[in-house]
Amino acid sequence: MEKNNFEVNLGDIICRRAKKNDNMSEIAALIYQTDPYIYPFWFKNDINKGIEYFASRMDKEGFFFNYDNIYVACDKNTGKIYGALCAVDYTVNLDYDYTEDMKIDFNYEYTIKNYILPLIEEAKENKFLYISNVCVNPEYRSKRIGTKILGHFITQMENAGWQEFALDCLLHNLRAKNLYHSFGFKEMKEIVGFNGTNPEKVEVVSFLRKKGDYLPYEFQNNMVI
Repeated sequence: MEKNNFEVNLGDIICRRAKKNDNMSEIAALIYQTDPYIYPFWFKNDINKGIEYFASRMDKEGFFFNYDNIYVACDKNTGKIYGALCAVDYTVNLDYDYTEDMKIDFNYEYTIKNYILPLIEEAKENKFLYISNVCVNPEYRSKRIGTKILGHFITQMENAGWQEFALDCLLHNLRAKNLYHSFGFKEMKEIVGFNGTNPEKVEVVSFLRKKGDYLPYEFQNNMVI
Protein backbone atom coordinates (compact mmCIF):
# COMPACT_ATOMS: atom_id res chain seq x y z
CA MET A 1 0.00 0.00 0.00
CA GLU A 2 1.08 3.55 -0.65
CA LYS A 3 1.53 5.76 2.33
CA ASN A 4 3.53 8.80 1.43
CA ASN A 5 2.00 10.12 -1.81
CA PHE A 6 0.23 13.06 -0.26
CA GLU A 7 -0.19 16.63 -1.47
CA VAL A 8 -3.28 18.84 -1.62
CA ASN A 9 -3.25 22.44 -2.86
CA LEU A 10 -5.67 24.60 -0.87
CA GLY A 11 -4.75 27.93 -2.42
CA ASP A 12 -2.37 29.73 -0.06
CA ILE A 13 -1.91 26.56 2.00
CA ILE A 14 -0.53 23.23 0.88
CA CYS A 15 -0.98 19.99 2.81
CA ARG A 16 1.84 17.61 1.91
CA ARG A 17 4.50 15.26 3.17
CA ALA A 18 7.36 16.94 4.97
CA LYS A 19 10.55 17.43 2.99
CA LYS A 20 14.17 17.25 4.06
CA ASN A 21 14.62 20.99 3.48
CA ASP A 22 11.61 21.99 5.61
CA ASN A 23 12.26 23.92 8.81
CA MET A 24 12.63 20.96 11.17
CA SER A 25 12.77 23.23 14.20
CA GLU A 26 9.29 24.58 13.38
CA ILE A 27 7.96 21.02 13.07
CA ALA A 28 9.74 19.93 16.26
CA ALA A 29 8.24 22.85 18.19
CA LEU A 30 4.76 21.77 17.11
CA ILE A 31 5.35 18.15 18.11
CA TYR A 32 6.61 19.25 21.54
CA GLN A 33 3.32 21.05 22.17
CA THR A 34 1.14 18.01 21.56
CA ASP A 35 1.53 16.42 24.99
CA PRO A 36 1.67 18.32 28.31
CA TYR A 37 3.20 15.35 30.17
CA ILE A 38 5.53 13.27 28.00
CA TYR A 39 7.76 15.88 26.40
CA PRO A 40 8.10 18.26 29.39
CA PHE A 41 9.15 15.25 31.52
CA TRP A 42 11.47 13.88 28.83
CA PHE A 43 13.32 17.17 28.42
CA LYS A 44 12.90 18.50 31.98
CA ASN A 45 10.62 21.33 30.84
CA ASP A 46 13.39 22.64 28.55
CA ILE A 47 11.46 23.24 25.33
CA ASN A 48 14.61 24.29 23.46
CA LYS A 49 16.29 21.01 24.36
CA GLY A 50 13.22 19.12 23.11
CA ILE A 51 13.13 21.03 19.84
CA GLU A 52 16.85 20.48 19.32
CA TYR A 53 16.52 16.74 20.00
CA PHE A 54 13.66 16.19 17.55
CA ALA A 55 14.98 18.49 14.85
CA SER A 56 18.47 16.95 14.88
CA ARG A 57 17.08 13.44 14.35
CA MET A 58 14.27 13.97 11.88
CA ASP A 59 16.57 13.01 9.02
CA LYS A 60 17.85 9.87 10.81
CA GLU A 61 16.80 6.60 9.21
CA GLY A 62 14.25 4.71 11.33
CA PHE A 63 13.65 7.53 13.86
CA PHE A 64 10.01 7.63 15.02
CA PHE A 65 9.67 11.30 14.02
CA ASN A 66 11.61 10.97 10.76
CA TYR A 67 10.37 13.60 8.30
CA ASP A 68 9.13 10.79 6.06
CA ASN A 69 6.47 10.04 8.70
CA ILE A 70 5.36 13.67 8.99
CA TYR A 71 2.78 15.58 6.97
CA VAL A 72 2.53 19.36 7.11
CA ALA A 73 0.21 22.24 6.30
CA CYS A 74 2.41 25.07 5.13
CA ASP A 75 2.36 28.44 3.38
CA LYS A 76 2.52 27.90 -0.38
CA ASN A 77 4.94 30.77 -0.91
CA THR A 78 7.14 30.94 2.19
CA GLY A 79 7.05 27.33 3.34
CA LYS A 80 6.16 28.38 6.90
CA ILE A 81 4.77 25.40 8.80
CA TYR A 82 1.25 26.02 10.17
CA GLY A 83 0.48 22.49 11.33
CA ALA A 84 1.84 18.96 11.29
CA LEU A 85 0.63 15.38 11.56
CA CYS A 86 2.84 12.40 12.35
CA ALA A 87 1.70 8.90 11.36
CA VAL A 88 3.55 5.58 11.45
CA ASP A 89 2.67 2.02 10.51
CA TYR A 90 4.06 -1.45 9.98
CA THR A 91 5.44 -0.61 6.51
CA VAL A 92 7.98 2.00 7.63
CA ASN A 93 11.45 1.53 9.04
CA LEU A 94 11.43 2.27 12.77
CA ASP A 95 14.81 0.73 13.60
CA TYR A 96 16.64 3.81 14.85
CA ASP A 97 19.05 2.82 17.65
CA TYR A 98 18.00 4.69 20.80
CA THR A 99 20.82 3.20 22.91
CA GLU A 100 22.95 6.34 23.01
CA ASP A 101 19.90 8.56 23.53
CA MET A 102 18.91 6.56 26.61
CA LYS A 103 22.36 7.07 28.11
CA ILE A 104 21.83 10.85 28.31
CA ASP A 105 20.01 10.66 31.64
CA PHE A 106 17.18 8.95 33.52
CA ASN A 107 14.41 11.01 31.90
CA TYR A 108 15.53 10.06 28.40
CA GLU A 109 15.90 6.39 29.29
CA TYR A 110 12.56 6.20 31.12
CA THR A 111 10.59 7.98 28.40
CA ILE A 112 12.09 6.05 25.50
CA LYS A 113 11.67 2.69 27.23
CA ASN A 114 8.16 3.31 28.52
CA TYR A 115 6.66 5.42 25.74
CA ILE A 116 8.56 5.50 22.44
CA LEU A 117 9.62 1.85 22.20
CA PRO A 118 6.13 0.48 23.08
CA LEU A 119 4.63 2.74 20.39
CA ILE A 120 7.13 1.37 17.88
CA GLU A 121 6.26 -2.22 18.77
CA GLU A 122 2.55 -1.46 18.43
CA ALA A 123 3.11 0.16 15.04
CA LYS A 124 5.06 -2.87 13.81
CA GLU A 125 2.44 -5.36 14.98
CA ASN A 126 -0.76 -3.73 13.73
CA LYS A 127 -2.12 -3.13 10.25
CA PHE A 128 -3.48 0.33 10.88
CA LEU A 129 -2.01 3.78 10.41
CA TYR A 130 -1.23 5.15 13.86
CA ILE A 131 -1.57 8.93 14.08
CA SER A 132 0.71 9.89 16.96
CA ASN A 133 0.54 13.68 16.71
CA VAL A 134 -1.75 16.34 15.25
CA CYS A 135 -0.51 19.83 16.01
CA VAL A 136 -1.20 23.40 14.92
CA ASN A 137 0.85 26.53 15.56
CA PRO A 138 -1.04 28.41 18.32
CA GLU A 139 -0.95 31.58 16.20
CA TYR A 140 -2.98 29.85 13.49
CA ARG A 141 -5.55 27.95 15.50
CA SER A 142 -9.26 28.41 14.80
CA LYS A 143 -8.44 28.54 11.08
CA ARG A 144 -9.27 24.84 10.50
CA ILE A 145 -5.62 23.94 9.84
CA GLY A 146 -5.88 20.75 11.88
CA THR A 147 -9.18 19.85 10.25
CA LYS A 148 -7.73 20.29 6.76
CA ILE A 149 -4.55 18.31 7.25
CA LEU A 150 -6.35 15.45 9.04
CA GLY A 151 -9.21 15.35 6.54
CA HIS A 152 -7.07 15.27 3.42
CA PHE A 153 -4.64 12.83 5.03
CA ILE A 154 -7.45 10.37 5.79
CA THR A 155 -8.96 10.75 2.32
CA GLN A 156 -5.71 10.18 0.46
CA MET A 157 -4.62 7.30 2.67
CA GLU A 158 -7.98 5.59 2.21
CA ASN A 159 -7.64 6.04 -1.54
CA ALA A 160 -4.20 4.41 -1.26
CA GLY A 161 -5.79 1.36 0.37
CA TRP A 162 -5.55 1.94 4.11
CA GLN A 163 -8.52 0.50 6.00
CA GLU A 164 -8.01 1.65 9.59
CA PHE A 165 -6.61 4.64 11.47
CA ALA A 166 -5.83 4.66 15.19
CA LEU A 167 -4.86 7.40 17.64
CA ASP A 168 -4.83 8.23 21.33
CA CYS A 169 -6.03 11.39 23.04
CA LEU A 170 -6.02 12.76 26.57
CA LEU A 171 -9.47 12.21 28.02
CA HIS A 172 -9.89 15.86 29.04
CA ASN A 173 -8.75 17.31 25.67
CA LEU A 174 -12.25 18.12 24.43
CA ARG A 175 -11.03 20.17 21.46
CA ALA A 176 -9.08 17.22 20.06
CA LYS A 177 -11.81 14.71 20.89
CA ASN A 178 -14.41 16.78 19.05
CA LEU A 179 -12.12 16.94 16.01
CA TYR A 180 -11.66 13.17 15.93
CA HIS A 181 -15.37 12.50 16.46
CA SER A 182 -16.12 14.77 13.50
CA PHE A 183 -14.13 12.39 11.27
CA GLY A 184 -15.90 9.25 12.39
CA PHE A 185 -13.30 8.12 14.94
CA LYS A 186 -14.91 5.99 17.63
CA GLU A 187 -13.74 5.78 21.24
CA MET A 188 -12.58 2.23 21.87
CA LYS A 189 -11.29 2.19 25.45
CA GLU A 190 -9.83 4.31 28.21
CA ILE A 191 -6.31 3.51 29.31
CA VAL A 192 -3.75 4.84 31.78
CA GLY A 193 -1.26 6.92 29.85
CA PHE A 194 2.21 8.22 30.54
CA ASN A 195 2.14 10.75 33.38
CA GLY A 196 5.79 11.62 33.94
CA THR A 197 6.17 13.06 37.42
CA ASN A 198 2.51 14.02 37.77
CA PRO A 199 1.08 12.23 40.84
CA GLU A 200 -2.31 11.97 39.15
CA LYS A 201 -2.79 9.18 36.63
CA VAL A 202 -3.41 10.54 33.17
CA GLU A 203 -6.46 9.07 31.48
CA VAL A 204 -6.14 8.48 27.76
CA VAL A 205 -8.80 7.35 25.32
CA SER A 206 -7.92 5.32 22.23
CA PHE A 207 -9.78 5.97 18.97
CA LEU A 208 -10.25 3.88 15.82
CA ARG A 209 -11.60 4.85 12.43
CA LYS A 210 -12.43 2.34 9.69
CA LYS A 211 -12.64 3.08 6.00
CA GLY A 212 -16.23 3.95 5.14
CA ASP A 213 -16.96 5.58 8.48
CA TYR A 214 -18.31 9.12 8.45
CA LEU A 215 -16.22 11.69 6.60
CA PRO A 216 -17.21 15.37 6.30
CA TYR A 217 -18.54 16.17 2.85
CA GLU A 218 -15.78 18.60 1.93
CA PHE A 219 -13.18 15.83 2.14
CA GLN A 220 -15.04 13.22 0.17
CA ASN A 221 -13.18 12.49 -3.06
CA ASN A 222 -10.55 15.04 -2.01
CA MET A 223 -12.84 17.95 -2.73
CA VAL A 224 -11.35 21.33 -1.87
CA ILE A 225 -13.82 24.00 -0.74
